[in-house]
Amino acid sequence: MNHEEKKALYSFLIIYTLSAFVLIAIIAILYYNRGIVSIQDRCSMQMRNAALWMEKELMHADMDHLTYHFKARKDGLRIGLFDAHNKKLYSNLKDNDIYFSKKAYRNYQHDYHIQKLNPPILGVAYIVVENDGIAKDRLKLITLIIATMLVSMVFVSFIGYCLSKILLRPAQSRIQKLNRFIKDSSHELNTPISALLMSASSLKHAKEMNPRVINHISVSAKLISQIYNTLSFIAFNDVDERFDEAFDLKELVQESVRFFNEIAASKGNHITVSLEKTDVFLDKTRIQKIINNLLSNAIKYSYAKSEIEVLLKDYTLCIINQGEGIKKEDQKSIFKRFERRNSNEEGGFGIGLDIVQRICKEYDIQIKVESQLKEKTTFFLTFPRP
Repeated sequence: MNHEEKKALYSFLIIYTLSAFVLIAIIAILYYNRGIVSIQDRCSMQMRNAALWMEKELMHADMDHLTYHFKARKDGLRIGLFDAHNKKLYSNLKDNDIYFSKKAYRNYQHDYHIQKLNPPILGVAYIVVENDGIAKDRLKLITLIIATMLVSMVFVSFIGYCLSKILLRPAQSRIQKLNRFIKDSSHELNTPISALLMSASSLKHAKEMNPRVINHISVSAKLISQIYNTLSFIAFNDVDERFDEAFDLKELVQESVRFFNEIAASKGNHITVSLEKTDVFLDKTRIQKIINNLLSNAIKYSYAKSEIEVLLKDYTLCIINQGEGIKKEDQKSIFKRFERRNSNEEGGFGIGLDIVQRICKEYDIQIKVESQLKEKTTFFLTFPRP
C-alpha cells in the first residue's frame, strides 16, 4: 500500500470512526438518561415502601401497647425516626442533618424520603429513609455504558477498516492495471522507436538507399501510428463526434490490409483476403479502428511465417490467425480494458479489444470469437444491414 492509499485509508477511518462515535455517544446519553430515571423511580418506590413499612411497625406497637425496638433494615436502606421538634429518636442514618420541610431530596451522596406522621405515633413525627443505592447504581450504569462504548468503537473501527480495504480494492486493482499499462506502453513504443533510430543512423552512413532500411522505417512508423491511434481513441472518444456515411466496407478492409502488409511481412506472415462488396452506413473512422485492432492482434498473436486470412461475405467479416489460441474461460475477459491473456506475452496494452467491443456496442455490430488452442483463432464481426 503506497502513501496515498494509506492517507486515503486513514482519512476514511477517522471520518467513519468519529461519525460512529458521535452516533454511539448520542445513543449512550439517551440510554443514560432513561436509565437514571428508571433507577430513581425504583429507588423512590423502595424508600416509600420502607417508610410505609416503618409506619406500619409503629402502628402495631402503638396498638399493642408495646415498646418499639428499632431494627436496622437488611436491604441497605437506613431509617431515622424524629419527633415533632426534629429531635432524633432512633436512627442509623449516615447524615442526620435533614431538611424536614421537603418530602424528598438528594445530596451529593444520598437520596432521602421524608414521611410526616400526623398525628405522631409513639412520639415519632417524621420517618426519614436514606438511600445511597442510586449513586451505586449510577456508577454501575456509567461503567456499563463506557465499557459498551469502548467495545462498540473497537468493533466499529474494525468494520471501518474492513470496509475501507474493500472500497480501496477496486482502486488498487485499477492502479496496478494502469501501472502495467504504462510499462507495456513504454515497451511497445520502445521497439519501433529503437528501430527508427537505428534505421536513421544507417541511412546517415549509407551511400545509397537500402530498401531493407526503408522498409524498417515504414514498419516502425506504422506501428507508432497504430499505437497513437489506439491511445488517442481512449483519450478523446468521449468528445469525438460521430460522422456516419455510406461506404463500401470492402474498400476499407483493403486499405487496412495494405497498411498492415509490411508489418505482417516483418514477422514472416502473409495476409490473404477474400472480400465481397458490402455497403454500410457507419462512422468510417471508428470502423477502421475495429479492423485495425483485430488485424494488429492477429499479427501479434500469430505464429511466425503463418498465414492470416481476412474474409468478408454476407455482411460478416472474419479475421483468422494461426497461433496459441485463447482459452474458453478467457474469451470473455479479453474484451475488458487492460486485460491480457498472458502478461508475459510481448505486445499489446489490453485496450485494443476493449475499443473493438465499445464500438461494436455503439453500432450494434455482433462480435464473436472462436478459438482452438495451438491452432487458430477467428473473430467474427456481423455488421447491420443499411
